Amino acid sequence: MPATAARRAVTPAINPATPAQLKRYFEAKLAAELGPHNVKRLMDLEPGRIVILDVRTREGFAKDHVPGALHIPFEELPTRLSELPKTREIITYCWSVTCLLCTKAALILASKGFRAREMIGGIEEWKRAGFPVEQ
Repeated sequence: MPATAARRAVTPAINPATPAQLKRYFEAKLAAELGPHNVKRLMDLEPGRIVILDVRTREGFAKDHVPGALHIPFEELPTRLSELPKTREIITYCWSVTCLLCTKAALILASKGFRAREMIGGIEEWKRAGFPVEQ
């Protein structure tokens, strides 16, 4: 059996999503994610509206972070929720687009009643956009 046919034989069929399902997915994705440019715009135009939360390691935060970011390492987040305001939107970030710590942190926050979103691309994309960092 050719390799392509063998791959098809063991790969389960994936049913394509309907347009309505895709619409809901993309609406939810846009509601939950912000890019670095969107975050910077919010920081500049509405500084008191958001809290930027870095969930990386202590070493990563010490090396560089988004200006004004709070730092709670991901592993400590469940026990430090009381340090975060429920009256402001919290935007989480981590290392890069392949790091899921900020996604997991936003999920924890949302499940506890916080308004949370994630900055996609993490500190890597923030710096790539040319935005300042603090040490």
